[in-house]
Amino acid sequence: MSGVSIREFLKEKQTSMKLEVLTADKGLEKKITVFDVNRPGLALAGYFKYFAFERIQVLGMTELSYLAELDSQRRRQILENLFSYDLVCFVITRSLEPPEELLKLAQDKQVSVMRTPLNTINFINEVTAYLEDKFAPSTSVHGVLIDVYGVGVLILGESSIGKSECALELVKRGHRLIADDVIDIRKKSSTLLIGKGMEFIKHHMEIRGVGIIDIKNLFGAGAIRDDCEIDLIMQMEEWDSKKEYDRLGLDEITYEILGVEVPKLIVPIRPGRNIAAIVEVAAMNWRLKKTGYHSAKEFEKKLTEELEKKKKE
Repeated sequence: MSGVSIREFLKEKQTSMKLEVLTADKGLEKKITVFDVNRPGLALAGYFKYFAFERIQVLGMTELSYLAELDSQRRRQILENLFSYDLVCFVITRSLEPPEELLKLAQDKQVSVMRTPLNTINFINEVTAYLEDKFAPSTSVHGVLIDVYGVGVLILGESSIGKSECALELVKRGHRLIADDVIDIRKKSSTLLIGKGMEFIKHHMEIRGVGIIDIKNLFGAGAIRDDCEIDLIMQMEEWDSKKEYDRLGLDEITYEILGVEVPKLIVPIRPGRNIAAIVEVAAMNWRLKKTGYHSAKEFEKKLTEELEKKKKE
């Protein structure tokens, strides 16, 4: 079954969430398979018809106060009903003390119980964001991802065409590298793609004839970013004299990644072309389009108006 094990969740989030495991190593191999969490208030009141048992169960002040007001027999009955389901884990917020009955049943049923000092809302927000990222559709592509004037530009092209050299020039001009070679891409919403580098090679770049270079150590922390949104794709290809290239910018094409259509520009490569400058201008032009101004369409409009004017004269 795919998902995130409790052990993996603890490894990645125990420090930031200050998670304390109250049930030793019980249930650490169980897997979280959905990114939603559940506050089992109705279940604690005895209503189990729509009980989302497959989610992380979050117990805050409201739930624990309710349990504390029950007599021991009723509390144990409710908790036994709760543990009759195949639960994933419990998280107690605000560093509150859980009932002894809950801890004993968790030990018997091999269900992890964790505790965090975070309040309930903050914990739910943080764990939901973490799990949404874990369960987001993902893929990887070969290319270079760089932040140019706040625009995430993914540079694609055949091997040895000059993607890394172009990115290096952009870094020297003050832009920020996200990743070179392998880009991990996650779909965060119907229109949002986030790209980042593989952990062991991020912020490194291969320059043929020089070797592997560390951008962070060479140019400083200001020359890198961990991830960014993919806004624009620049497809580099060898110049083909028999091929017609778009010279006005009216032909708008896209490149599909995980079902998201990303604007794409095809940049023919030939000696003498300053590709880094072209990427910079393309990024600025993309930002201009986002504000509602399309240079090529405005030019076409003015040209049409001028021709109509001369025709009338």
